[in-house]
Amino acid sequence: MEFVRISTTDSWRWKMVWDLYENSFPLAERRKKEDHLRACEDDRFFPLSAWEGHELIGFMFFWEWDSYRYLEYLAVNPELRGHGFGSQMIRYLRDTQHTIILEIDPLVNELSVRRLQFYERAGYTLTPYRFVHLPYRIEAQAQELLILSYPKMITKEQHNDFLRFVNEEVIRYWLKASLLRLKLIELEQGESYGLRTECINLNV
Repeated sequence: MEFVRISTTDSWRWKMVWDLYENSFPLAERRKKEDHLRACEDDRFFPLSAWEGHELIGFMFFWEWDSYRYLEYLAVNPELRGHGFGSQMIRYLRDTQHTIILEIDPLVNELSVRRLQFYERAGYTLTPYRFVHLPYRIEAQAQELLILSYPKMITKEQHNDFLRFVNEEVIRYWLKASLLRLKLIELEQGESYGLRTECINLNV
């Protein structure tokens, strides 16, 4: 299995990856294409896809900074699920000196429990920390997610490093919808999520 960072100039493979992305995640959890293309210009963003010859196995989109890797998206071609490709991709992700951080949905059904077990079998640890993920679209809701880490449980300080990076850097690539939604949430609930909006240029 070969991991490739696909450029838009490789049009047919780029389209295959993007189609899998759109079919793997609901609209509210996806970046707009223009925001994704802007993120691809960031040296800290790694939109890797996995291939065997001309067959797309899946993809991992992750961020790398300082001593961390943050897995934002992972998907496997639905026709190839159940063959261990997801486990191979996760092993590739953790083949680094970085601390790996990822999030999963709350454990509300069998699918979410199986997803947790999948990561635990790969050596990831469920942490006691939570992450309120702001929506990618203005019409969507913020969602509280569970945090997992590798090779060991992250500390509170490391969790804060993660929140800081997401809320100040990653958010730049889904900024406007999130800020508008955040204001609505704060007005409705009288809560503050600590987002440093004063330091972010809304025109990016």
